Amino acid sequence: MAAAPPYALYVCPCSSLSSTTLAVHAKRASAAPADAQADEDSTFNSHDPRANYALYPLDHLLFCNECDCIRCPRCYTEEILNWYCPSCMFEVPSSQVKNDGNRCARNCYDCPICTSALTVAALPRPSETHLNPNETEQGRYILQCGYCEWSSLDQTIEFSKPTKITEQLAKKRKEQRRRKPEDKAVSTAHGADQVDGYENLMAFYKEQLAESGDASNTYSSSPYSSPANLAKIMSLYGGLSVNALKKAREKPQPMREARTDKEGLQVHSLDSSAVDEETVRRLQAVDWQDTPTHEQRFSGPLNHQAIQTNELWPVATPLRIRKGKRCSVCRQFLSRPEPKIPNLRYKIRLLASNYVPRLLLRPLNASSTTPNPAFRLRPNEAEMSPLQPNIMQQYLLTVRNPIFETVKITLATSSSTPGKVSSRVTILCPSFTVGPAGDVWDEALSSSTTSVATDDGGRQAAMASLTGKSTDEADRQPEAGKIWTRSRNSTSIILEVVPGALKPPPSIVPKSDDEMLAEELTEDKDVLEIPIFVRAQWDAVEDTDASASAGRKHERRAAEGEKVRKELAYWCVIGVGHIADG
Repeated sequence: MAAAPPYALYVCPCSSLSSTTLAVHAKRASAAPADAQADEDSTFNSHDPRANYALYPLDHLLFCNECDCIRCPRCYTEEILNWYCPSCMFEVPSSQVKNDGNRCARNCYDCPICTSALTVAALPRPSETHLNPNETEQGRYILQCGYCEWSSLDQTIEFSKPTKITEQLAKKRKEQRRRKPEDKAVSTAHGADQVDGYENLMAFYKEQLAESGDASNTYSSSPYSSPANLAKIMSLYGGLSVNALKKAREKPQPMREARTDKEGLQVHSLDSSAVDEETVRRLQAVDWQDTPTHEQRFSGPLNHQAIQTNELWPVATPLRIRKGKRCSVCRQFLSRPEPKIPNLRYKIRLLASNYVPRLLLRPLNASSTTPNPAFRLRPNEAEMSPLQPNIMQQYLLTVRNPIFETVKITLATSSSTPGKVSSRVTILCPSFTVGPAGDVWDEALSSSTTSVATDDGGRQAAMASLTGKSTDEADRQPEAGKIWTRSRNSTSIILEVVPGALKPPPSIVPKSDDEMLAEELTEDKDVLEIPIFVRAQWDAVEDTDASASAGRKHERRAAEGEKVRKELAYWCVIGVGHIADG
């Protein structure tokens, strides 16, 4: 695995190694208990090639409180809520995006060199203008980049006013194409201007659609042009039937193709040697540092034919989207941001870390001091020593409860881990309870008060809380059926692991090539991973209105204030470490 051990990865139910998909599970409601029982009976194999698509860190998962199930990126759908410009934070309607494209139509432009936002700057007026106050002169403005100092003066583009930049750029583009016939020849040989060609084709096909629509509807001028109204009139008064009228009606003429340049026709000449020579001559006169890159040329439609960096035009700022995430089964929103664009908060965000108990693993008697995960400022990236084969090692498995109810936890695992390297695993206390979560300050104040009252030295209690070890742990011995430590919302138990040997013992019997190939270990096969099935049960107050509106018929309807038994079951893979080759 990519994560450094010890780590914990969680299995989403939709990513089952069976071939049944999520949609089939949703349709087969009657077979849901049988499928759940089959998942519990079969052990999850973390070394299976398909297991990499089923394991996720807890922080990467969402939770559906209607289905009471974990949701991963494969089992929720994303939908676009709104479009907006990241520069002006203006929301753009989806209809405008379909018509005008995914670019900001206001005064927002990016630098074609470094993609930074451009600002409108006013050019200073000449000194003789200030000496003649009665003389009126129109202001001059440019687009300027504050990062790489690029400006629209490289294209000799000046604006008469600081607003409506898009309209002024379109006029400048048409004027420049009229003044430079060689650019027009190059664009004609390698494809006409995209904007002009698209506008011509759109006007031509709109005209063709209008003509074919009028020809097909011969009764458009009558008040009974609707087929339903016409059929009703015919059935009431008799005479010709609708089918007879359809046969007598002339067939609509097919749309013709474009014939002229104004209609969008592009004629490509096979003899383009003159144009190619002109392009090569222009390229030879350009240095390498003045040649635009692939990203700069394709940053906007106006820069596709640019040969020099001083031919690059300002790029309209691309629009961005805000997406919501829905559960694929019940269509409930799992994540939804605030509707206001400047607001970065989420209106709905159901994180799995707020609903699913978290599992943490650390050595019981570590050679180096292991800090408490609750006080860890950054991930512990120190590599652990390899696990010695056939030597029992004890670990501390901590379960943290994120909800505000007391949870009963039941852990189950196979006596030997699946895979080529089989290791023995024993959970000394498989069933226990974890207290409810609360305010962090309440836990800190209660723990500090208890440590000061019971211990002579508050310094020792503080160090024990930070390091996760106390003075009493040195004399304690693990016992079956008993927990190790308990806090407000976490409980720790002992996990005994006997790593298996990577290589089988030597044998005097010669082995075949197939047997030797089967014994070879591939990548990450030496990692000791323990699949643990976790079942959490708790009593919660059920909201009857929400349950009835959501249609949750599989749960018992409870009166207001009465508690309902809830259950959550999932697989969790604990990565212990690498087994030494010995």
